[in-house]
Amino acid sequence: MGYPKQPKLLKVAAKGELRDGESKKFEIRRPDRVAEAFLIKKEGDYYAYLNLCRHWTVGLDFDDNEFFSEDRNWLVCKNHGAIYNPATGGCESGPCGGASLYRVPLVEKEGAIFADLEKVEWGEIEGPG
Repeated sequence: MGYPKQPKLLKVAAKGELRDGESKKFEIRRPDRVAEAFLIKKEGDYYAYLNLCRHWTVGLDFDDNEFFSEDRNWLVCKNHGAIYNPATGGCESGPCGGASLYRVPLVEKEGAIFADLEKVEWGEIEGPG
């Protein structure tokens, strides 16, 4: 038995909800599973990624919704120390071997931020069939 189908766009946050350097976790439901993702705001722009380190498929945070480095310049995997560029999701340093985080495309409309569920980069964890 699968999970109920989600709409194409999932409201993640109100446009003014996050300040620079803040994050918010959310769930994406697929027919075969639920995946955790996170939204960040960096230099006035919003980005979202699946909460999966590219070194091992574990969450970047320790379930505390803290993804940024102390200086708020990088995304950090607290499990293995991999460092990612917030704007691109690309691995900058550490055991992630140059791989990028899986992007969750966003749409801004009606004063809100929406995840475009039909365009999520599922990568190695395979998308719905």
